[in-house]
Amino acid sequence: MPSLNEALPAIIRAVGGRPAAPASGDSRFEAVVAFAASGSLASGRGDRLATALDEAGLLEPEALATASLEEVVDALRDARIEANPKAVRLLQRVAAWYQAHREDLEAAPASGAGPASARRDELAAIRGVGRTTADAIALHVFGAATYPVDRATYRIIVRHGWIDPTVDYEEASQLLIDAAEADSAVLSGLSRGLADVGRRFCKPSGPRCEPCPLRIVLPDGGPIEADG
Repeated sequence: MPSLNEALPAIIRAVGGRPAAPASGDSRFEAVVAFAASGSLASGRGDRLATALDEAGLLEPEALATASLEEVVDALRDARIEANPKAVRLLQRVAAWYQAHREDLEAAPASGAGPASARRDELAAIRGVGRTTADAIALHVFGAATYPVDRATYRIIVRHGWIDPTVDYEEASQLLIDAAEADSAVLSGLSRGLADVGRRFCKPSGPRCEPCPLRIVLPDGGPIEADG
């Protein structure tokens, strides 16, 4: 069985994940909102939500952070977007974090270990965000060399034998960062590609290995399950 480092070139060719160009300047807040609304990877819903806030004049950190809950909920419902008050409060907390560090976040070049890396722990500590979403924002929005270990990635690297099921989040993330030699473009493409493989083939209910593009790097005995 190839190690993750040995298998990485084949994985990248197989999954074909395209890295997102990091956002620049004040467009970064829109991208942060989209990720915060949808989790570890931005989605169509996150983009629609950001557009609805923009049309309501709320796609500015201070405006969103200080708006009343009812104003934000109404703006989203007018755009036919489900407006869960708990989710709206999360967006407002993220907006307040962004506003507090806006100068640094928008002035820094979107690559490597910029301010987003330094502020990542603060972002992860916001109630409702967590490490995976914070790492996704740091990687895909700001170009920081990190990896958001979502459930899809975890299933894939466990079933391929690259980590033990007892490995914690930080160790799994660092394994992927090291394999990619801390190249943020490679990490971004890998994150998107593995998320897609996880949704389509490496499902929680069980793997569909035959049609999966990563079958070429499976262990000789087939996929390894977390329970042994």
